[in-house]
Amino acid sequence: MDTEFRLERAMTTTDNGEEIPFMQRLYNRIWLLAAAALLFFALSYSGWGMLDLLTIPSG
Repeated sequence: MDTEFRLERAMTTTDNGEEIPFMQRLYNRIWLLAAAALLFFALSYSGWGMLDLLTIPSG
């Protein structure tokens, strides 16, 4: 359990103890970044489609 904490802590801090920003950690994990991009585009495309459907005038 202690080794997991040290490993996670090592992945989120630099050599001098500074915290690595969230976006930099995301950019360092290429597959997580790809999944986040696919999720973003799928949700935005679906949202845009729903907005278009809801704005069609009836009649």
